[in-house]
Amino acid sequence: MTSLCLDQLLNNKKTSPFVLVNDTIRLSAFPILTDIGKRAVDETKSLIVLLTETSPSSWLQQFAPAQHGNIYIIDAYTDPHGWDQPTTIALNKNLVSVSDINNMELISKTIIQQAAQTPNCTILIDSITPLAMISQYRTYRLVKTLESLTTDAIRLVIGFHSDIKFISKTGLNMQDSLDRLASVIIKLESLKERTYLEAQAALTGFTSQDTFSYLTVTSNCIAKGGIAHIEWRKKSGKVTYESNGFILDASGYLTVVPATQLTGVVVPEPVESVDDDAMQLDPKMDPTANLSFNLSLTDQQRQQKENLVLPYLKAQQLEVSIDEEKKNSGLIYYDPDAADDFDDEDPDDDLDI
Repeated sequence: MTSLCLDQLLNNKKTSPFVLVNDTIRLSAFPILTDIGKRAVDETKSLIVLLTETSPSSWLQQFAPAQHGNIYIIDAYTDPHGWDQPTTIALNKNLVSVSDINNMELISKTIIQQAAQTPNCTILIDSITPLAMISQYRTYRLVKTLESLTTDAIRLVIGFHSDIKFISKTGLNMQDSLDRLASVIIKLESLKERTYLEAQAALTGFTSQDTFSYLTVTSNCIAKGGIAHIEWRKKSGKVTYESNGFILDASGYLTVVPATQLTGVVVPEPVESVDDDAMQLDPKMDPTANLSFNLSLTDQQRQQKENLVLPYLKAQQLEVSIDEEKKNSGLIYYDPDAADDFDDEDPDDDLDI
């Protein structure tokens, strides 16, 4: 049985250089990002994390203490504007404190230096949205630079708040720009809550609208599960679309399940193409089954039909035979010269008299 796309992405079973996780306020990308990070560290890979919306202590709580040595954190959350300390970037053993988040070039340089020291690693950004609020162009350059580092051994995973709309003067927004760069796009969706109004609509047939439905009890409730809509662009040019469900299990990892297991909505399977000769019609659906006359052909009639030579075929064969006869027959071609120009009025014109 073929494993689900989300399970392949979490375990990095197939090539996925740049994974973009689009979340909303109803379902955060944090569980997906931490699960990818934990699985990468379990495979003895290094994890380089740029934190803009998560504190380093909260991030490290998701991992076992023995794994902290393989995690390199670039902290742009604690003091991003240098209010508590000078505007410098101090490199410790496993922690880099960013006190000027506007200096994206220095952040990019720090990530590149760390990736050069650990070639087999996963580069992860919990949210690129705070950087995009400063400058969309510089943020795109940062993502483009990190995307150029990706190989079969180096993987880039970025979280983005898709429900925050950025205004661009050039007409290209941040969402479309990131979608063009990503090889895998994951759009998260929370489970639909069965509200009182929906229950009444099922009983009465009357559907009313909620006056305010920003958050529900299933929003960010990973214990109940979530839905991930995946667009996977392979190197071969093939694009795979799939929707998977995920639930947080007791071990702290995400369990990937079919989306129908959580939503209860059954998606029809794609219809496979069937050869016309191999397809058999149901007698009940055959329009010629109950006619008073016969429209089908017997084997003998079908054979006679195939052996019949139509008149236009005879004419074509006759033209071909005439052309071949002209090519194969011996013909003499005479090309007269100037001295052979006979005049009927003066037949002795060629005599020198």
